[in-house]
Amino acid sequence: MTTAATPIAPTTILDELRALRGQSGMRRFIGGIKLPLKAMRFIAAHPKMWPWMIIPALINLVLFVITAVALAMNAPELLGWLWAQPEATWLKVVWYVVLAVVLLASVVLSYFAVLMVAGVIASPFNDQLSVITERELRGTVADARDGESMISGIMRSIVISLVTLLAYLACIIPLLFLHLIPGLGSLLNTVLGTAVSAIFLAFEYSDAALDRQGFSLKEKIARVRAHLDLAGGFGVGSALLMLIPLVNLLVMPVAVVGGTMLGIELREERDDAPAG
Repeated sequence: MTTAATPIAPTTILDELRALRGQSGMRRFIGGIKLPLKAMRFIAAHPKMWPWMIIPALINLVLFVITAVALAMNAPELLGWLWAQPEATWLKVVWYVVLAVVLLASVVLSYFAVLMVAGVIASPFNDQLSVITERELRGTVADARDGESMISGIMRSIVISLVTLLAYLACIIPLLFLHLIPGLGSLLNTVLGTAVSAIFLAFEYSDAALDRQGFSLKEKIARVRAHLDLAGGFGVGSALLMLIPLVNLLVMPVAVVGGTMLGIELREERDDAPAG
């Protein structure tokens, strides 16, 4: 006698995150890396979410194309300002190699900034996508800010995104000067820039779920900091998706859905890490 297969409940994703509590930092980090992939599968299984992805994806595409073209056109002048093109043939070869590295690193890091800027513009759409995600996952949506007008909610979301963007730029721009160190500087810029971007991505996209629970800005920062292994893994996973052609155009809505999953877990999990 055969029985019908039991459908997987949407809360399975949250159960998997809860199962990571008390696990090693590495396991939690890997779990965080996998979260964007879970978000992609979740979106594919919920067609009602697709319309809310179109506008953020188009915003992301337009801003990225504009930024990439601007960088490609101005990269030689920027490098020339820092290091004038040498006359010697062998040094000129090195100069062009450095130019290629600077261009690649700048495009990667600028994409993170573009994602943040696009997040400010698309925040009303992203908020709705986050609400749908939480409702599908939990059957209900946290309403600590119930009664707040739509305009106030949108403005608060935009302000938070702007503050996050400014903080991100304040951290990332100084790292560009590492390019002044031949060879090693560009490597350090890429590694440190990716780490900084991963943390900010985790904060930016878990914000909506934490905000609906009534968390203050200080509490949000403390929550991400206390669970940096899981949150950092999510940020790195999102950053890696940005490196995949075509897929990177849809990173924002994927990050919103994955960040909502992360935010729900962060607000549920008790802080058992020692204060520091």
